[in-house]
Amino acid sequence: MHQSSLRTSSIILAAIAAVALGACGGDGPAGSEPVSVPTLIGFASLPADSYVDGPTSGNYISGADYTSATATYGYTLPFANKQPMQGFSALANGPAAGCFYVMQDNGFGSKPASPNALLHVYAMKPDWVSGKVTPANFATCDSLAGFDGTSYMRLRDPDRKLGFAIVADGATYPGTTQSGAVLPVDPAIKAGRLLTGGDLDLESMVIDADGNFWFGDEFGPFLVKTDRTGKVLAKAVPLPNTLKLGSNPLIQSPSNPNLGTATANLPNSGGFESMTINPARTRIYTLLEKDVAGDTDPQRRILNVFDIASNAYLPVAYSYRVGAGSYVNAAGATVPEIFSVNDITAINDHEFLVVEKDRGAGDARAGFPASGADRVAARVKKIYKIDLNKVDANGYLVKEELVDLMRIADPRKLGGAATIDGIFTFPMECVEAVRIVDRSTLMLVNDNNYPGGSGSRKRNRPDDDEFILVRLPAPLNVQ
Repeated sequence: MHQSSLRTSSIILAAIAAVALGACGGDGPAGSEPVSVPTLIGFASLPADSYVDGPTSGNYISGADYTSATATYGYTLPFANKQPMQGFSALANGPAAGCFYVMQDNGFGSKPASPNALLHVYAMKPDWVSGKVTPANFATCDSLAGFDGTSYMRLRDPDRKLGFAIVADGATYPGTTQSGAVLPVDPAIKAGRLLTGGDLDLESMVIDADGNFWFGDEFGPFLVKTDRTGKVLAKAVPLPNTLKLGSNPLIQSPSNPNLGTATANLPNSGGFESMTINPARTRIYTLLEKDVAGDTDPQRRILNVFDIASNAYLPVAYSYRVGAGSYVNAAGATVPEIFSVNDITAINDHEFLVVEKDRGAGDARAGFPASGADRVAARVKKIYKIDLNKVDANGYLVKEELVDLMRIADPRKLGGAATIDGIFTFPMECVEAVRIVDRSTLMLVNDNNYPGGSGSRKRNRPDDDEFILVRLPAPLNVQ
């Protein structure tokens, strides 16, 4: 096809995909042809180096992330008087068609690294024609010239509802900076009792029938409820040990602020990476990222159900089993690996999509190592469908592979250089958000673990935040 004709076709298809963002429950983008395999129909990205004004951040990044950010990517830390927008871990519909609420991942990868990283949810509009992601007013979704204070909400606890002390309660930040300094908590954080990545590790988000936001945290793990301005409305909800594994009646990580003398039974960064809400927006489904201590199967991931009206978890729990594999590390040794779940989204009251991934980053076809390095090329990034009414002989939810994110057809090369021989890959280290646009279309976005995460597109810079639309060959039973 002539280059100008190819460009015209790509724009037309992308415009059709944009229309799809306003539909929820139709048969797909009007006028778009059916596909026989999962196919890329839209691509847009936000540059990795995107910031908003705020307190200085990044003083506490350390270890491999610091080395990667400074030596590999060339950043000078800290980020003076600004907050990186970072990678994204959750998506929800905004108040207008084509506009989405996008939750950034917590801070800089760990609790000690993130006491001055504020927690944001942004309003954004992916433009499938230009390939850019543009800011929107958080309340109205009107387009904005830039990401300013009207484009996001910042989480805060002015009424001391959470039930535990936060960074804003201290005179100084916990820990020391890269230079060994002890710094006073920024006045803006103290005055607004703003929440930071030193307080909560937010990884998931839903909006209930009353318009309130619920966030899934990994430090607790907790459910945290806020209003539409980011103000915490209630005490953080702990997770009961539904399967009664071990003696602790709760599921708690070592970072749980209420752990006390109890024994932690969930690893750090093992909590609510994945969370969704039913179509009526009355029940929340939480899926743990890691296994609970005492479980005889390290590949079991527990799915719990929270009833919003009663503010309590139901006594029922489901078992999801992640896959496993191996990789070859830098020393040449074969290392076993258990995959992780990174998001879940409801199709209807009993069917769900689950994102599952390996630790890899980058496309081997583009020169990323398939073996011989500790951070190997991506191999397994997949979306499965599960049904709460279908379990196997061992009691695990039956998994049906729906999309292989390492093999997405892209006949129009919307993915640019990421598409090789007609195949687009989404080989991100972290694929943490999937959203159903309509019966036949999914939208995904990555978490780039800025500024020290493993690059998946280039070796000398963090990934951009990529938004992609994938059309399915068979429609989902969307409720």
